[in-house]
Formats: sequence, structure tokens, C-alpha cells
Amino acid sequence: MKAKPSNLIKNAPLSDYTTFRLGGPCKGLIQCETPEELIEAVKDLAASNKDFILIGGGSNLVVSDDGLDCYVIRYFSESPRIAEDENTLTVSGSTILDDLVVFAAEIGLSGINTCSGIPGTVGGAVVGNAGAFGKQIGDVLVSARLLEKDGALTEVGASELEFSYRHSSLKETHDIVVDATLKLDEAETADLLKEREEILKTRADKHPDLSKEPCAGSFFRNIEPTSKAGRRQAAGWFLDQAGGKKLKSGGAYIYDKHANIIIKGKNASAKDVFDLSNQMAALAKKEFNLDLVREVRFVGKIDGAGTNQ
Repeated sequence: MKAKPSNLIKNAPLSDYTTFRLGGPCKGLIQCETPEELIEAVKDLAASNKDFILIGGGSNLVVSDDGLDCYVIRYFSESPRIAEDENTLTVSGSTILDDLVVFAAEIGLSGINTCSGIPGTVGGAVVGNAGAFGKQIGDVLVSARLLEKDGALTEVGASELEFSYRHSSLKETHDIVVDATLKLDEAETADLLKEREEILKTRADKHPDLSKEPCAGSFFRNIEPTSKAGRRQAAGWFLDQAGGKKLKSGGAYIYDKHANIIIKGKNASAKDVFDLSNQMAALAKKEFNLDLVREVRFVGKIDGAGTNQ
């Protein structure tokens, strides 16, 4: 390993790096804030034939209690890394998504404001086409610089990422978002900040405080409309109607204000979360004949259930 000693944490407990606060150790965690550090780390691991996965804010992830038999690159920056060129912003994948929202609002640019309060990094947001209120980051993305696992760099346009609801082709290719370029529209800063306040209040009314109730937000994608006139329906509504808030498994339970959110309770394990998510999916299938699709990703072996569920 050529990673700087200060950037490499051997046997890092991954529970320290996910919002669920779950996960055993990995071989080593390499912390990268800048594109340059990321590229160097990936090339180093590739040259050494060492397996790795990449995480950002760890907000959409459940890691096995047994940990991972590989390295982990954490591409995450506490300080936003954003370059402005009129109405175009180029932002590192390591930047916290909400920091990007604040930056854009304060300089009077709209198009990303509905992402207010969504946890995670810009890189993760692009991979999952994050958004809210019928809008998503893919709507304003112009291009992205991607890094393949062998260290090769490419630049692609938004159309090549095949965005759809909470999805992009990056979920299949596993290419890493080094940075992203967004085209936004001019707006009044005061209006954007007021809208942001309202969005944050709405989220606070329905979502738990991660510092007190560890979770990964909504566990399943919302339901696709059944007709051209229909809208997506909240998976949480169906789970609530079916009595899903009463479900629990070990130390994992359903949030009392949102039936699509699993909370890590006392002594909860990744296996508890996995089992509870299966109960939720089975309930939706039984009561409404719905096949729920997970937004949250399981990584590592979950009691023989396999990896990367």
C-alpha cells in the first residue's frame, strides 16, 4: 500500500462511517477528500490487485456485522469543493450534498434546492439520482468525470448515465463519480433559502434525527404509478396501511412517524435490519401484491444471505 499513513486506518470499524452505525472492520480504510487523492488511492489498489469498495457519507448502506474482507475508500470531504462558472457548478463527488444545496442557494442558483437535508455526498447522489418532490439531481447534471476500478478516467454526459427514478447506470458499472458538473438557473437567494427552510421542516417532521436514531432513511423506493395520470405513491403509506409499524427484528424496529424507515435500536445488528427489511417486503407483497425495491444496499455476508444484496 502506498497510501499515506495518515489516510490509511487499518482494521477500521465501519460502524464509525455509516449513518446506521453498523458494520464490522475492513482490511483498511483510506480517507480521500480530493479528486487527486481518490485517483491515487484507486490506482494504488489496482496496481496491488487489492479488492476495495467505495463509500461516501455512508448514508445508504448496511455493512455486515462480520465486516468486509477488502479495503474501503471513503471519498468524503467536510468542506465543500465547488468551482463556479456563471450558472454552472463543478463539484467533487466527496462534497456533502447539503453543502452543495446551501452553496447554490446563497449565490442565487436553483435546481438543486429540493435536495435540502438529504444526507450523503454528491457522488452518491449522482449514483442514486437522489431527489425529492418530483425532482432529482439528474435533471440538472451536465456531465461527470468517472473513475473506473482500474484507475482509468472518463468524462460522460448526463444521457450516458441513463437516469431514472433513484437509479443510474453507475449502479451496474460501479464507476466512481470523481466530480460532477451541474447547470442551474438564476433565482432569488431569499426565495431559495425560504424554500429550503420549509423543506427542512417537512423532513424533520417525518424523518428521525440521525444522531439519536441511526438509520439509512427510506428503505424502499416509492411505488411507480399504475397509470399515465398517476403519481408515484409512497412505499411508507402502503406499509403503514398494512400495519408495518408494528414489525421488529431483534434490536431493529420501524420509526413511529414513517413506516418505510428502519431504526437501529439497542443491540441491533445488520442481520436484524436485513430480516426486518424482508418482513416489510413480505408484508407489502401479501397485503398489496407489491414487489418493493430496496434503496438501501447491504454489503458483506449477512448470515449466509450472500454479499451486496
